[in-house]
Amino acid sequence: MSTTTRLAAEDPSVTESTRNVGVYDRYHRLDAVDRNAAEMLKKYCTTNSRSNATATRLANRSTVQSFLTAAPLAAADFLSLYSCLFLTSAVFERLTGISNTQVENQTAFFVSLVILPIANLAGLYPGLGLGSVVEFRQLAKALFAAVLVFAGIGWFCFPKLWVFYAIVAMVAFGVGLPMIMSTRFLVRQIVKRFSWWGAPTLIVAEPQRGQDLARRMQHEIDQGFRPVGLLVDSSQYWAVNHSQEASQVPIYDIRSADEAAVKLGATWVIVSPCANREMAPILDKSLAAIPNRILLSSSQTDMSIWDQMFCIGSSAGLRFGGAHPSSLELAAKRALDLFLTSIALVIGFPFLATICLLIRLSSRGPIFYSQNRIGLGGREFRAWKFRSMQKNADQVLETYLANNPAARWEWNETHKLKNDPRVTAIGKFLRASSLDELPQLWNVLLGEMSLVGPRPIIDSPTYDASYVYEYSEEFEAYKTVRPGLTGLWQVRCRNSGVYELRIYWDMYYIRNWCVWLDMYLIMRTIKTVLMREGK
Repeated sequence: MSTTTRLAAEDPSVTESTRNVGVYDRYHRLDAVDRNAAEMLKKYCTTNSRSNATATRLANRSTVQSFLTAAPLAAADFLSLYSCLFLTSAVFERLTGISNTQVENQTAFFVSLVILPIANLAGLYPGLGLGSVVEFRQLAKALFAAVLVFAGIGWFCFPKLWVFYAIVAMVAFGVGLPMIMSTRFLVRQIVKRFSWWGAPTLIVAEPQRGQDLARRMQHEIDQGFRPVGLLVDSSQYWAVNHSQEASQVPIYDIRSADEAAVKLGATWVIVSPCANREMAPILDKSLAAIPNRILLSSSQTDMSIWDQMFCIGSSAGLRFGGAHPSSLELAAKRALDLFLTSIALVIGFPFLATICLLIRLSSRGPIFYSQNRIGLGGREFRAWKFRSMQKNADQVLETYLANNPAARWEWNETHKLKNDPRVTAIGKFLRASSLDELPQLWNVLLGEMSLVGPRPIIDSPTYDASYVYEYSEEFEAYKTVRPGLTGLWQVRCRNSGVYELRIYWDMYYIRNWCVWLDMYLIMRTIKTVLMREGK
Protein backbone atom coordinates (compact mmCIF):
# COMPACT_ATOMS: atom_id res chain seq x y z
CA MET A 1 0.00 0.00 0.00
CA SER A 2 1.39 3.46 -0.95
CA THR A 3 1.97 6.21 1.63
CA THR A 4 -0.89 8.33 0.36
CA THR A 5 -3.36 5.41 0.39
CA ARG A 6 -2.40 4.52 3.94
CA LEU A 7 -2.78 8.14 5.11
CA ALA A 8 -6.17 8.38 3.47
CA ALA A 9 -7.33 5.29 5.32
CA GLU A 10 -6.04 6.55 8.69
CA ASP A 11 -6.91 10.26 8.35
CA PRO A 12 -10.11 11.32 6.53
CA SER A 13 -8.76 14.87 6.34
CA VAL A 14 -6.46 13.92 3.46
CA THR A 15 -7.70 16.04 0.56
CA GLU A 16 -8.36 15.07 -3.07
CA SER A 17 -5.37 17.16 -4.17
CA THR A 18 -3.18 15.16 -1.81
CA ARG A 19 -4.46 11.96 -3.39
CA ASN A 20 -3.61 13.34 -6.86
CA VAL A 21 -0.06 14.01 -5.74
CA GLY A 22 0.13 10.35 -4.76
CA VAL A 23 -1.20 9.29 -8.17
CA TYR A 24 1.45 11.30 -10.01
CA ASP A 25 4.17 9.89 -7.74
CA ARG A 26 4.00 6.86 -10.05
CA TYR A 27 5.15 8.93 -13.01
CA HIS A 28 7.97 10.52 -11.02
CA ARG A 29 9.29 7.08 -10.11
CA LEU A 30 8.97 5.92 -13.71
CA ASP A 31 10.70 9.13 -14.77
CA ALA A 32 13.87 7.95 -13.06
CA VAL A 33 13.96 4.95 -15.39
CA ASP A 34 12.46 6.33 -18.62
CA ARG A 35 11.52 10.01 -18.78
CA ASN A 36 9.78 9.72 -22.17
CA ALA A 37 7.60 6.85 -20.92
CA ALA A 38 6.67 8.82 -17.81
CA GLU A 39 5.64 11.89 -19.79
CA MET A 40 3.64 9.91 -22.35
CA LEU A 41 1.88 7.83 -19.69
CA LYS A 42 0.89 10.93 -17.73
CA LYS A 43 -0.46 12.66 -20.85
CA TYR A 44 -2.30 9.53 -21.99
CA CYS A 45 -3.98 8.95 -18.64
CA THR A 46 -4.93 12.60 -18.34
CA THR A 47 -6.41 12.68 -21.84
CA ASN A 48 -8.27 9.36 -21.66
CA SER A 49 -9.60 9.72 -18.11
CA ARG A 50 -12.95 10.84 -19.55
CA SER A 51 -14.22 7.37 -20.35
CA ASN A 52 -17.89 8.03 -20.94
CA ALA A 53 -20.96 6.81 -22.77
CA THR A 54 -20.11 8.92 -25.84
CA ALA A 55 -16.79 7.16 -26.39
CA THR A 56 -18.43 3.74 -25.97
CA ARG A 57 -21.23 4.66 -28.35
CA LEU A 58 -18.80 5.82 -31.03
CA ALA A 59 -16.61 2.73 -30.57
CA ASN A 60 -19.64 0.47 -31.09
CA ARG A 61 -20.64 2.45 -34.15
CA SER A 62 -17.12 2.11 -35.55
CA THR A 63 -17.37 -1.67 -35.28
CA VAL A 64 -20.64 -1.70 -37.22
CA GLN A 65 -19.23 0.64 -39.89
CA SER A 66 -16.16 -1.56 -40.32
CA PHE A 67 -18.34 -4.63 -40.82
CA LEU A 68 -20.62 -2.92 -43.36
CA THR A 69 -17.61 -1.57 -45.28
CA ALA A 70 -15.78 -4.90 -45.28
CA ALA A 71 -18.76 -7.13 -46.19
CA PRO A 72 -19.08 -6.16 -49.90
CA LEU A 73 -15.31 -6.46 -50.41
CA ALA A 74 -15.19 -9.84 -48.67
CA ALA A 75 -18.06 -11.09 -50.83
CA ALA A 76 -16.24 -9.83 -53.95
CA ASP A 77 -13.02 -11.61 -52.95
CA PHE A 78 -14.85 -14.88 -52.21
CA LEU A 79 -16.88 -14.91 -55.44
CA SER A 80 -13.91 -13.88 -57.59
CA LEU A 81 -11.62 -16.60 -56.26
CA TYR A 82 -14.31 -19.26 -56.37
CA SER A 83 -15.23 -18.37 -59.95
CA CYS A 84 -11.58 -18.35 -60.95
CA LEU A 85 -10.80 -21.76 -59.40
CA PHE A 86 -14.04 -23.26 -60.71
CA LEU A 87 -13.54 -22.05 -64.30
CA THR A 88 -9.82 -22.87 -64.37
CA SER A 89 -10.49 -26.39 -63.11
CA ALA A 90 -13.27 -26.86 -65.67
CA VAL A 91 -11.02 -25.76 -68.54
CA PHE A 92 -8.19 -28.06 -67.52
CA GLU A 93 -10.63 -30.95 -67.04
CA ARG A 94 -11.64 -30.53 -70.67
CA LEU A 95 -8.03 -30.38 -71.81
CA THR A 96 -6.79 -33.33 -69.76
CA GLY A 97 -9.90 -35.52 -69.65
CA ILE A 98 -9.79 -35.67 -65.83
CA SER A 99 -13.18 -35.76 -64.14
CA ASN A 100 -13.22 -34.95 -60.43
CA THR A 101 -15.74 -32.14 -60.40
CA GLN A 102 -17.40 -32.64 -57.02
CA VAL A 103 -14.14 -32.78 -55.09
CA GLU A 104 -12.73 -29.77 -56.98
CA ASN A 105 -15.85 -27.72 -56.31
CA GLN A 106 -15.64 -28.48 -52.60
CA THR A 107 -11.94 -27.63 -52.57
CA ALA A 108 -12.52 -24.39 -54.48
CA PHE A 109 -15.29 -23.41 -52.05
CA PHE A 110 -13.10 -24.16 -49.04
CA VAL A 111 -10.10 -22.25 -50.43
CA SER A 112 -12.33 -19.29 -51.30
CA LEU A 113 -13.34 -19.17 -47.64
CA VAL A 114 -9.72 -19.47 -46.54
CA ILE A 115 -8.75 -16.26 -48.35
CA LEU A 116 -11.09 -14.22 -46.13
CA PRO A 117 -9.18 -14.58 -42.83
CA ILE A 118 -5.88 -14.32 -44.73
CA ALA A 119 -7.00 -11.08 -46.38
CA ASN A 120 -8.22 -9.78 -43.04
CA LEU A 121 -4.81 -10.42 -41.50
CA ALA A 122 -3.30 -8.57 -44.47
CA GLY A 123 -5.35 -5.49 -43.54
CA LEU A 124 -7.70 -5.68 -46.54
CA TYR A 125 -10.87 -5.42 -44.42
CA PRO A 126 -12.34 -2.89 -44.10
CA GLY A 127 -9.46 -1.46 -46.15
CA LEU A 128 -10.08 2.18 -45.24
CA GLY A 129 -7.43 4.50 -46.65
CA LEU A 130 -5.61 1.59 -48.23
CA GLY A 131 -3.59 2.84 -51.18
CA SER A 132 -4.14 1.06 -54.49
CA VAL A 133 -0.56 -0.20 -54.66
CA VAL A 134 -0.56 -1.46 -51.07
CA GLU A 135 -3.92 -3.14 -51.70
CA PHE A 136 -2.49 -4.81 -54.80
CA ARG A 137 0.50 -6.12 -52.86
CA GLN A 138 -1.59 -7.43 -49.96
CA LEU A 139 -4.11 -9.04 -52.31
CA ALA A 140 -1.28 -10.75 -54.20
CA LYS A 141 0.08 -12.16 -50.95
CA ALA A 142 -3.34 -13.30 -49.73
CA LEU A 143 -4.21 -14.87 -53.09
CA PHE A 144 -0.85 -16.65 -53.28
CA ALA A 145 -1.42 -18.13 -49.82
CA ALA A 146 -4.93 -19.27 -50.83
CA VAL A 147 -3.87 -21.01 -54.07
CA LEU A 148 -0.98 -22.57 -52.16
CA VAL A 149 -3.60 -24.14 -49.90
CA PHE A 150 -5.42 -25.36 -53.02
CA ALA A 151 -2.24 -26.94 -54.37
CA GLY A 152 -1.46 -28.42 -50.95
CA ILE A 153 -4.86 -30.10 -50.76
CA GLY A 154 -4.20 -31.69 -54.13
CA TRP A 155 -0.72 -32.81 -53.03
CA PHE A 156 -1.85 -34.47 -49.78
CA CYS A 157 -5.38 -35.65 -50.60
CA PHE A 158 -5.04 -36.55 -54.29
CA PRO A 159 -1.38 -37.52 -54.90
CA LYS A 160 -2.09 -38.82 -58.39
CA LEU A 161 -3.56 -35.46 -59.41
CA TRP A 162 -1.00 -33.17 -57.74
CA VAL A 163 0.28 -31.89 -61.10
CA PHE A 164 -3.27 -30.98 -62.10
CA TYR A 165 -3.85 -29.10 -58.85
CA ALA A 166 -0.49 -27.32 -59.08
CA ILE A 167 -1.15 -26.11 -62.64
CA VAL A 168 -4.66 -24.95 -61.75
CA ALA A 169 -3.25 -23.08 -58.74
CA MET A 170 -0.63 -21.27 -60.84
CA VAL A 171 -3.09 -20.29 -63.56
CA ALA A 172 -5.69 -19.27 -60.97
CA PHE A 173 -3.16 -16.92 -59.37
CA GLY A 174 -2.31 -15.29 -62.70
CA VAL A 175 -5.96 -14.90 -63.68
CA GLY A 176 -7.35 -14.32 -60.20
CA LEU A 177 -5.23 -11.32 -59.23
CA PRO A 178 -6.52 -8.97 -61.96
CA MET A 179 -10.01 -10.47 -61.54
CA ILE A 180 -10.14 -9.73 -57.81
CA MET A 181 -8.71 -6.24 -58.29
CA SER A 182 -11.26 -5.50 -61.02
CA THR A 183 -14.14 -6.90 -58.98
CA ARG A 184 -13.12 -4.83 -55.97
CA PHE A 185 -13.02 -1.74 -58.17
CA LEU A 186 -16.50 -2.41 -59.53
CA VAL A 187 -17.94 -3.17 -56.10
CA ARG A 188 -16.53 0.07 -54.71
CA GLN A 189 -18.04 2.05 -57.60
CA ILE A 190 -21.44 0.60 -56.66
CA VAL A 191 -21.37 0.71 -52.85
CA LYS A 192 -19.79 4.16 -52.55
CA ARG A 193 -23.14 5.56 -53.68
CA PHE A 194 -24.73 4.37 -50.43
CA SER A 195 -24.34 6.29 -47.18
CA TRP A 196 -24.01 3.10 -45.07
CA TRP A 197 -20.69 2.22 -46.75
CA GLY A 198 -17.47 3.81 -45.58
CA ALA A 199 -16.51 5.78 -42.51
CA PRO A 200 -17.89 9.26 -41.77
CA THR A 201 -14.79 11.33 -40.98
CA LEU A 202 -14.08 14.63 -39.27
CA ILE A 203 -11.17 16.82 -40.33
CA VAL A 204 -9.08 18.99 -38.02
CA ALA A 205 -7.42 21.71 -40.08
CA GLU A 206 -7.22 25.40 -40.86
CA PRO A 207 -10.57 26.24 -42.56
CA GLN A 208 -9.42 26.73 -46.16
CA ARG A 209 -7.07 23.76 -46.18
CA GLY A 210 -9.67 21.67 -44.43
CA GLN A 211 -12.16 22.37 -47.19
CA ASP A 212 -9.52 21.50 -49.79
CA LEU A 213 -8.81 18.20 -48.01
CA ALA A 214 -12.54 17.45 -47.85
CA ARG A 215 -12.82 17.98 -51.61
CA ARG A 216 -9.92 15.60 -52.24
CA MET A 217 -11.43 12.98 -49.96
CA GLN A 218 -14.82 13.33 -51.64
CA HIS A 219 -13.15 12.89 -55.04
CA GLU A 220 -11.52 9.66 -53.80
CA ILE A 221 -14.51 8.43 -51.80
CA ASP A 222 -13.78 4.83 -52.84
CA GLN A 223 -10.96 4.84 -50.25
CA GLY A 224 -13.74 4.67 -47.67
CA PHE A 225 -13.41 8.01 -45.87
CA ARG A 226 -16.50 10.23 -46.09
CA PRO A 227 -15.76 13.82 -44.95
CA VAL A 228 -18.73 15.00 -42.90
CA GLY A 229 -17.39 17.91 -40.84
CA LEU A 230 -14.49 20.27 -40.22
CA LEU A 231 -13.20 20.98 -36.70
CA VAL A 232 -11.46 24.32 -36.17
CA ASP A 233 -10.12 26.27 -33.21
CA SER A 234 -12.49 28.63 -31.40
CA SER A 235 -10.97 31.81 -32.83
CA GLN A 236 -11.27 30.45 -36.37
CA TYR A 237 -14.78 29.11 -35.76
CA TRP A 238 -16.23 32.56 -35.09
CA ALA A 239 -14.28 34.21 -37.89
CA VAL A 240 -15.09 31.72 -40.65
CA ASN A 241 -17.98 32.05 -43.10
CA HIS A 242 -20.56 29.37 -42.19
CA SER A 243 -22.65 29.50 -45.36
CA GLN A 244 -23.16 26.02 -46.77
CA GLU A 245 -22.61 27.37 -50.29
CA ALA A 246 -19.04 28.34 -49.36
CA SER A 247 -18.27 25.15 -47.42
CA GLN A 248 -17.68 21.62 -48.67
CA VAL A 249 -18.60 20.29 -45.19
CA PRO A 250 -20.14 21.93 -42.08
CA ILE A 251 -17.75 23.58 -39.61
CA TYR A 252 -17.68 22.93 -35.84
CA ASP A 253 -15.76 24.24 -32.86
CA ILE A 254 -13.17 21.61 -31.91
CA ARG A 255 -14.23 21.95 -28.26
CA SER A 256 -17.51 20.23 -29.23
CA ALA A 257 -15.83 17.49 -31.26
CA ASP A 258 -17.55 14.63 -29.39
CA GLU A 259 -20.97 16.23 -29.90
CA ALA A 260 -20.28 16.71 -33.62
CA ALA A 261 -19.07 13.11 -33.89
CA VAL A 262 -22.29 11.77 -32.34
CA LYS A 263 -24.47 14.03 -34.47
CA LEU A 264 -22.72 13.07 -37.72
CA GLY A 265 -21.96 9.46 -36.80
CA ALA A 266 -18.25 10.15 -37.32
CA THR A 267 -15.88 7.54 -35.91
CA TRP A 268 -12.68 8.75 -37.62
CA VAL A 269 -10.82 12.05 -37.39
CA ILE A 270 -7.96 13.20 -39.59
CA VAL A 271 -5.66 15.85 -38.15
CA SER A 272 -3.76 18.01 -40.63
CA PRO A 273 -0.38 19.50 -39.63
CA CYS A 274 -1.75 22.95 -40.51
CA ALA A 275 -4.11 22.65 -37.53
CA ASN A 276 -1.08 23.31 -35.26
CA ARG A 277 -2.41 21.15 -32.43
CA GLU A 278 -0.02 20.90 -29.51
CA MET A 279 -0.84 17.25 -28.85
CA ALA A 280 -0.80 14.22 -31.10
CA PRO A 281 -4.37 13.03 -31.87
CA ILE A 282 -4.18 10.22 -29.30
CA LEU A 283 -3.27 12.73 -26.56
CA ASP A 284 -5.64 15.53 -27.61
CA LYS A 285 -8.44 15.88 -25.04
CA SER A 286 -10.83 17.35 -27.61
CA LEU A 287 -10.57 14.20 -29.72
CA ALA A 288 -10.44 11.62 -26.91
CA ALA A 289 -13.94 10.22 -27.55
CA ILE A 290 -13.38 9.51 -31.26
CA PRO A 291 -12.04 5.94 -31.61
CA ASN A 292 -9.94 6.27 -34.79
CA ARG A 293 -7.42 9.13 -35.14
CA ILE A 294 -4.97 9.83 -37.94
CA LEU A 295 -2.21 12.43 -38.03
CA LEU A 296 -1.29 13.39 -41.58
CA SER A 297 2.34 13.71 -42.53
CA SER A 298 3.91 17.15 -42.81
CA SER A 299 6.83 18.56 -44.75
CA GLN A 300 9.00 17.83 -41.70
CA THR A 301 7.76 14.23 -41.44
CA ASP A 302 6.74 13.18 -44.92
CA MET A 303 5.53 9.59 -45.16
CA SER A 304 5.69 7.27 -48.14
CA ILE A 305 3.25 4.45 -48.89
CA TRP A 306 5.70 1.85 -47.56
CA ASP A 307 6.65 3.52 -44.26
CA GLN A 308 5.77 1.53 -41.13
CA MET A 309 5.39 2.08 -37.41
CA PHE A 310 7.78 0.26 -35.06
CA CYS A 311 8.09 0.08 -31.30
CA ILE A 312 11.31 1.45 -29.79
CA GLY A 313 11.06 0.58 -26.12
CA SER A 314 7.94 2.36 -24.90
CA SER A 315 7.88 4.76 -27.86
CA ALA A 316 6.60 4.44 -31.40
CA GLY A 317 8.76 5.30 -34.38
CA LEU A 318 8.15 5.62 -38.09
CA ARG A 319 10.35 3.49 -40.34
CA PHE A 320 11.09 5.30 -43.58
CA GLY A 321 11.79 3.43 -46.81
CA GLY A 322 15.32 3.16 -48.18
CA ALA A 323 16.79 6.10 -50.06
CA HIS A 324 17.79 3.89 -52.98
CA PRO A 325 16.83 0.35 -54.07
CA SER A 326 19.32 -2.47 -53.62
CA SER A 327 21.11 -4.19 -56.51
CA LEU A 328 18.83 -7.20 -56.05
CA GLU A 329 15.73 -5.00 -56.35
CA LEU A 330 17.11 -3.34 -59.49
CA ALA A 331 17.88 -6.77 -60.96
CA ALA A 332 14.31 -7.86 -60.24
CA LYS A 333 12.99 -4.76 -62.01
CA ARG A 334 15.18 -5.46 -65.05
CA ALA A 335 14.13 -9.13 -65.13
CA LEU A 336 10.47 -8.09 -65.03
CA ASP A 337 11.09 -5.66 -67.91
CA LEU A 338 12.74 -8.31 -70.10
CA PHE A 339 10.17 -11.01 -69.31
CA LEU A 340 7.05 -8.90 -69.96
CA THR A 341 8.53 -7.08 -72.97
CA SER A 342 9.51 -10.34 -74.68
CA ILE A 343 6.02 -11.74 -74.19
CA ALA A 344 4.41 -8.52 -75.47
CA LEU A 345 6.55 -8.45 -78.62
CA VAL A 346 5.92 -12.11 -79.46
CA ILE A 347 2.16 -12.03 -78.84
CA GLY A 348 1.64 -8.53 -80.28
CA PHE A 349 3.71 -8.90 -83.46
CA PRO A 350 0.68 -9.26 -85.83
CA PHE A 351 -0.93 -6.23 -84.22
CA LEU A 352 2.24 -4.16 -84.54
CA ALA A 353 2.55 -5.15 -88.21
CA THR A 354 -1.04 -4.00 -88.82
CA ILE A 355 -0.30 -0.58 -87.30
CA CYS A 356 2.77 -0.24 -89.53
CA LEU A 357 0.64 -0.94 -92.60
CA LEU A 358 -2.03 1.61 -91.60
CA ILE A 359 0.58 4.33 -91.05
CA ARG A 360 2.18 3.63 -94.43
CA LEU A 361 -1.20 3.83 -96.20
CA SER A 362 -2.54 6.88 -94.34
CA SER A 363 0.18 9.51 -94.98
CA ARG A 364 3.56 10.12 -96.50
CA GLY A 365 6.66 9.68 -94.39
CA PRO A 366 8.44 7.01 -92.35
CA ILE A 367 6.58 4.54 -90.13
CA PHE A 368 8.70 5.26 -87.09
CA TYR A 369 9.74 8.51 -85.50
CA SER A 370 12.63 8.93 -83.08
CA GLN A 371 13.76 11.71 -80.79
CA ASN A 372 16.72 12.22 -78.46
CA ARG A 373 15.64 11.81 -74.83
CA ILE A 374 17.50 12.03 -71.51
CA GLY A 375 17.94 8.70 -69.77
CA LEU A 376 19.67 7.12 -66.80
CA GLY A 377 22.68 9.13 -65.63
CA GLY A 378 21.80 11.98 -68.00
CA ARG A 379 22.86 9.97 -71.07
CA GLU A 380 20.91 10.66 -74.25
CA PHE A 381 19.21 7.91 -76.26
CA ARG A 382 16.84 7.76 -79.20
CA ALA A 383 13.29 6.95 -78.11
CA TRP A 384 11.13 5.38 -80.82
CA LYS A 385 7.46 5.92 -81.59
CA PHE A 386 5.01 5.20 -84.36
CA ARG A 387 4.82 8.35 -86.44
CA SER A 388 1.58 10.17 -85.61
CA MET A 389 2.36 13.62 -87.12
CA GLN A 390 2.83 15.21 -90.50
CA LYS A 391 6.35 15.48 -91.92
CA ASN A 392 6.61 19.28 -91.37
CA ALA A 393 5.22 19.08 -87.82
CA ASP A 394 7.41 21.78 -86.24
CA GLN A 395 6.51 24.39 -88.85
CA VAL A 396 2.80 23.57 -88.53
CA LEU A 397 3.01 23.93 -84.74
CA GLU A 398 4.72 27.34 -84.81
CA THR A 399 2.20 28.71 -87.29
CA TYR A 400 -0.73 27.37 -85.26
CA LEU A 401 0.55 28.75 -81.94
CA ALA A 402 1.29 32.16 -83.48
CA ASN A 403 -2.32 32.45 -84.69
CA ASN A 404 -4.03 30.98 -81.57
CA PRO A 405 -3.28 32.66 -78.18
CA ALA A 406 -5.44 30.12 -76.31
CA ALA A 407 -3.46 27.27 -77.83
CA ARG A 408 -0.22 29.05 -76.91
CA TRP A 409 -1.37 29.26 -73.28
CA GLU A 410 -2.36 25.56 -73.28
CA TRP A 411 1.04 24.62 -74.73
CA ASN A 412 2.90 26.69 -72.12
CA GLU A 413 0.90 25.12 -69.30
CA THR A 414 0.92 21.43 -70.30
CA HIS A 415 3.38 21.16 -73.25
CA LYS A 416 0.56 19.36 -75.07
CA LEU A 417 -2.46 20.31 -77.21
CA LYS A 418 -5.81 18.56 -77.06
CA ASN A 419 -6.46 19.57 -80.68
CA ASP A 420 -3.01 19.24 -82.19
CA PRO A 421 -2.95 20.32 -85.89
CA ARG A 422 0.18 18.27 -86.52
CA VAL A 423 -1.48 14.91 -85.83
CA THR A 424 -2.64 12.69 -88.70
CA ALA A 425 -5.93 10.79 -88.79
CA ILE A 426 -4.40 7.44 -87.76
CA GLY A 427 -2.16 9.38 -85.38
CA LYS A 428 -5.18 10.62 -83.41
CA PHE A 429 -6.22 7.03 -82.76
CA LEU A 430 -2.70 5.94 -81.86
CA ARG A 431 -2.27 8.81 -79.41
CA ALA A 432 -5.70 8.46 -77.82
CA SER A 433 -4.98 4.77 -77.18
CA SER A 434 -1.26 5.35 -76.37
CA LEU A 435 -0.35 2.78 -79.02
CA ASP A 436 2.12 5.20 -80.58
CA GLU A 437 4.46 4.43 -77.64
CA LEU A 438 4.70 0.69 -78.40
CA PRO A 439 7.99 0.88 -80.38
CA GLN A 440 9.63 1.94 -77.12
CA LEU A 441 9.48 -1.72 -76.15
CA TRP A 442 12.66 -1.90 -78.22
CA ASN A 443 14.21 0.76 -75.97
CA VAL A 444 13.22 -1.38 -72.97
CA LEU A 445 14.96 -4.43 -74.44
CA LEU A 446 18.11 -2.38 -75.01
CA GLY A 447 18.08 -1.24 -71.38
CA GLU A 448 17.62 2.43 -72.27
CA MET A 449 14.14 2.48 -70.75
CA SER A 450 12.03 0.50 -68.31
CA LEU A 451 8.40 -0.54 -68.62
CA VAL A 452 7.55 1.73 -65.68
CA GLY A 453 9.21 4.99 -64.70
CA PRO A 454 9.11 8.73 -65.34
CA ARG A 455 8.33 9.54 -68.97
CA PRO A 456 11.56 10.35 -70.87
CA ILE A 457 12.15 14.09 -71.16
CA ILE A 458 13.67 16.18 -73.98
CA ASP A 459 16.35 18.82 -73.42
CA SER A 460 14.64 21.30 -75.69
CA PRO A 461 13.48 24.93 -75.25
CA THR A 462 10.03 24.03 -76.64
CA TYR A 463 9.39 20.90 -74.56
CA ASP A 464 10.97 20.07 -71.17
CA ALA A 465 13.22 23.09 -70.56
CA SER A 466 11.41 23.93 -67.30
CA TYR A 467 12.05 20.39 -65.99
CA VAL A 468 15.78 20.60 -66.77
CA TYR A 469 16.53 24.17 -65.72
CA GLU A 470 13.80 25.38 -63.35
CA TYR A 471 13.54 22.15 -61.36
CA SER A 472 17.20 21.23 -61.21
CA GLU A 473 16.97 19.14 -58.02
CA GLU A 474 14.05 17.14 -59.40
CA PHE A 475 15.95 16.70 -62.66
CA GLU A 476 18.90 15.23 -60.73
CA ALA A 477 16.49 12.75 -59.12
CA TYR A 478 15.01 11.95 -62.55
CA LYS A 479 18.47 10.95 -63.83
CA THR A 480 18.84 8.30 -61.11
CA VAL A 481 16.30 5.97 -62.78
CA ARG A 482 15.51 4.66 -66.25
CA PRO A 483 12.61 6.51 -67.90
CA GLY A 484 9.53 4.40 -68.44
CA LEU A 485 7.06 3.43 -71.12
CA THR A 486 4.31 4.15 -68.59
CA GLY A 487 4.18 5.66 -65.14
CA LEU A 488 2.15 7.40 -62.47
CA TRP A 489 1.70 10.54 -64.56
CA GLN A 490 0.09 8.57 -67.40
CA VAL A 491 -2.42 6.76 -65.21
CA ARG A 492 -3.15 9.77 -62.97
CA CYS A 493 -3.56 12.77 -65.23
CA ARG A 494 -1.76 12.30 -68.58
CA ASN A 495 -2.93 15.25 -70.74
CA SER A 496 -4.91 16.94 -67.96
CA GLY A 497 -3.39 19.24 -65.38
CA VAL A 498 -0.40 21.55 -65.41
CA TYR A 499 3.09 20.42 -66.35
CA GLU A 500 4.27 20.52 -62.72
CA LEU A 501 1.94 17.62 -61.95
CA ARG A 502 4.14 15.47 -64.16
CA ILE A 503 7.19 16.42 -62.08
CA TYR A 504 5.26 15.77 -58.87
CA TRP A 505 4.26 12.24 -59.88
CA ASP A 506 7.78 11.51 -61.15
CA MET A 507 9.21 12.39 -57.74
CA TYR A 508 6.47 10.39 -56.01
CA TYR A 509 7.36 7.33 -58.10
CA ILE A 510 11.11 7.65 -57.49
CA ARG A 511 10.63 7.87 -53.75
CA ASN A 512 8.04 5.10 -53.41
CA TRP A 513 9.38 2.68 -56.02
CA CYS A 514 9.31 -1.07 -55.56
CA VAL A 515 8.46 -4.03 -57.82
CA TRP A 516 4.90 -4.07 -56.47
CA LEU A 517 4.40 -0.50 -57.62
CA ASP A 518 5.65 -1.41 -61.11
CA MET A 519 3.34 -4.42 -61.35
CA TYR A 520 0.37 -2.35 -60.19
CA LEU A 521 1.07 0.43 -62.70
CA ILE A 522 1.40 -2.06 -65.56
CA MET A 523 -2.07 -3.42 -64.75
CA ARG A 524 -3.41 0.09 -64.17
CA THR A 525 -2.06 1.18 -67.58
CA ILE A 526 -4.05 -1.56 -69.30
CA LYS A 527 -7.21 -0.19 -67.65
CA THR A 528 -6.28 3.38 -68.62
CA VAL A 529 -5.76 2.39 -72.26
CA LEU A 530 -8.93 0.29 -72.52
CA MET A 531 -11.12 2.94 -70.86
CA ARG A 532 -9.23 5.80 -72.59
CA GLU A 533 -8.79 7.67 -69.31
CA GLY A 534 -6.83 10.91 -68.94
CA LYS A 535 -6.97 11.86 -72.63
